[in-house]
Amino acid sequence: MFTINQHSKIAAIIRANKDSIPAIASLARPLEKLKNPLLRKLLAARVTVAEAAKIGGCTLQDFAAVLAPLGFTFEFTDNAGHEAAAQKPAWLTHIPEENIRSFDVRPLLAAGNDPLKAIMQQYSELEGGSILRIVNSFIPYPLIKLLEKKKAQCFTAAVSAAEYHTWFLKPAEENTLQTAAAGNVFVETEQSFATVCSNFSGDQISEIDVRQLEMPGPMERILQYLEQQSDGQALYVYHKRVPVYLLEELADKAWHIHILTYSATDTRLLIFKNLPVNV
Repeated sequence: MFTINQHSKIAAIIRANKDSIPAIASLARPLEKLKNPLLRKLLAARVTVAEAAKIGGCTLQDFAAVLAPLGFTFEFTDNAGHEAAAQKPAWLTHIPEENIRSFDVRPLLAAGNDPLKAIMQQYSELEGGSILRIVNSFIPYPLIKLLEKKKAQCFTAAVSAAEYHTWFLKPAEENTLQTAAAGNVFVETEQSFATVCSNFSGDQISEIDVRQLEMPGPMERILQYLEQQSDGQALYVYHKRVPVYLLEELADKAWHIHILTYSATDTRLLIFKNLPVNV
């Protein structure tokens, strides 16, 4: 038997019994993403049972019911499934309504589409100090964690059992893309990007174009190339946009990612572990 509770990570449950993947996916359509190996890797490690239940619009009892036949015992705590109503933060209470952009992603989800790309496009178009409101049928925990890494302030409120509003305040410093991002990701100007590329000779750079691939094809192709890449080599990628999920995946690795955005549909990436020894 494997004992879990609402704080257990979905990834730990899957490691204990892979049959939990179809079991959890059967609970609700949003949870069917777990069947996709790439999306499962991104979602499962970051989301708890309680968060997954809210994403799927189901209960902890639902999780206990589908996991019990697989050998899982669920321990319910006194406050399981209950959260105190949070008060709106000052930045949301006093901001003019015209500074809030609203985006209802429920039609995209109903059509079976992942709204992340559209959400990130909406967010990227915001002026610093403005707010994006996401209307959804569940609390978008992975999105919240993702934008919090970009220093966005977030707040979620339940309008009903099937409607949640999440507000994201974009920091003022996001107005400029000419500053280096935190960690191993660097947003470059055309000149600085060319300078970084000049550290590598022609035979030290591999080029791939993933602009015509459907999701999650671009990420799969890039990761496939990176697995074969040696130190002192670089991968030059032609992409439609900044690949947010890829940056998350490589965030804790030794890769350096340099980004140049030519336009809304033309982004270049240079990815490498170490500079060549001849630099």
